[in-house]
Amino acid sequence: MSKKIKKSRKAIQLYTFNTAAGAAVEIDLNNYVAKCSVTGEPKKFYHSYLANLIATKYDNNIFTFEDTYVSRAGRSAQIPTKKANDLQVRIDRMYAQIKQLKAKKAELVS
Repeated sequence: MSKKIKKSRKAIQLYTFNTAAGAAVEIDLNNYVAKCSVTGEPKKFYHSYLANLIATKYDNNIFTFEDTYVSRAGRSAQIPTKKANDLQVRIDRMYAQIKQLKAKKAELVS
């Protein structure tokens, strides 16, 4: 007696999103792989989580999500650059303050 083995198929989960032109597009998110815009690494999500993420954070626009999605790894890669920029702003502010103090000292001396 032989058993018939049934191959399982993933169910298709179609979600409707907006495009840049405002038209609606249906996408199966079961096999969807997002790509980080900073690191370029692929990232898989559970379909209902991804649908909710696009709907809430990206205004239900699939193209905005594809263009601007940044993964955790991408955000952590941006931290040193942000800290360096913040330090440069502080340095510039302090140089401006030193310049003002030197000007006041010159007024008092003369």
